[in-house]
Amino acid sequence: MLLSEIRDYLKTKIECPQWYLNKMGGNNEQSITIYNVQGGPPRIAIGGLDNTSYTTKSISILVHWGKDSNKAEEKAQEVYNAFYGQCSTIGGKKVKFFDMKSDNPIYIGTDTEGIIEYIIETTIYYER
Repeated sequence: MLLSEIRDYLKTKIECPQWYLNKMGGNNEQSITIYNVQGGPPRIAIGGLDNTSYTTKSISILVHWGKDSNKAEEKAQEVYNAFYGQCSTIGGKKVKFFDMKSDNPIYIGTDTEGIIEYIIETTIYYER
């Protein structure tokens, strides 16, 4: 599963003027960046890869959303809700579940320009 496929999935659920992958660019006050993060060890079933029905992808999402605290929190919660408790298809792969790493988006403060930022982390379990 590629970050671009996750971005395309989120674009169907979230309105955002600017999307980035692995590196935030530009100087937009409203953007969402999706990062690869280290996940757990690979899972291979007894009997080898042919018998392994699922795999995982761990990601972190940075919601960089203006200077209005309430609007930033609402947008971060909207992104969180696009994953939490959902079963979906991303990039043609059936998602079993999203293992959220916290019970809500994590406020991480503001950048040097005063733009409010939240982080959402999840591990995606999906069929191979």
